[in-house]
Amino acid sequence: MSTESRSTTLDLALLGLRIGLGVLFVRAGWAKVTNIHGVVGLWQRLHLPLPAVFGPIHAVVEFGGGILLLAGLLTWLVSLLLAVDMVGALLLVKLHTPTFINQEWLALWISLALLATGAGAISLDAYLRGRGAPGPAQRRGRIAPRSALP
Repeated sequence: MSTESRSTTLDLALLGLRIGLGVLFVRAGWAKVTNIHGVVGLWQRLHLPLPAVFGPIHAVVEFGGGILLLAGLLTWLVSLLLAVDMVGALLLVKLHTPTFINQEWLALWISLALLATGAGAISLDAYLRGRGAPGPAQRRGRIAPRSALP
């Protein structure tokens, strides 16, 4: 398989991961955004800090993060926030339920994969990066810029 073909396959795989995770979070986040009182109540029942502040932030991170993932915009930051969100969900909510290994577990690992790789070439991140400075993954030496590929 040529380098170009391998790169295209990786970009399509990253697009698929972003779409799957983005749809999951848009759906879950929409349920939270449209029921902020329920989210605040959950944070209160779990005795989490500042439920009236962090509950709505939690909802917006999931809904807005899902939209940003679909677009491939700010993928590194969104993936980090969603990974932290899923660690919280797993440790604070799911750990004590029979559904501990569920979609939150999968969402955590996909978020970490996107955090490590970035959005790929089929994204607004790549489009904007092409017009300016290299993205975080390129600066850390994880992904060669397109111009460096043979």
